[in-house]
Amino acid sequence: MLRASRRVLRPGGRTAFFTIVVAPGLSPAGRRRAAQAGPPAVTSRGRYRDMLWSAGFVEVEEQDVTATYLDTARAWLRGIEEAADDLAAIEPPRVVADRLTRRREVVAAIESGLLRRSLLLGVRPRS
Repeated sequence: MLRASRRVLRPGGRTAFFTIVVAPGLSPAGRRRAAQAGPPAVTSRGRYRDMLWSAGFVEVEEQDVTATYLDTARAWLRGIEEAADDLAAIEPPRVVADRLTRRREVVAAIESGLLRRSLLLGVRPRS
């Protein structure tokens, strides 16, 4: 996918994407908790910076955007909490309860430093 992205960009064009990763240096128990709370691919061992370099990008950067990830996760949780009664009227109650539990797990994992979010950027070479 990254090579295809590079091919369709004009010289000097940029690609960018977000990814959620397990924080480095966790204990096995911490990794398991992060894997449970994170999205399905969070346990992949992808080295995204290396992948961008390998696909031919230059000026590769990675920015930690975990703080905004936490803000967004908290906002999603608040929204579901505020709409729980309305949601329960149109969905089975267990679905709403499961959604709230899941969102709370994500927020707790980010707050505990188990999950991180990164913005990765790369530039197609000009030549």
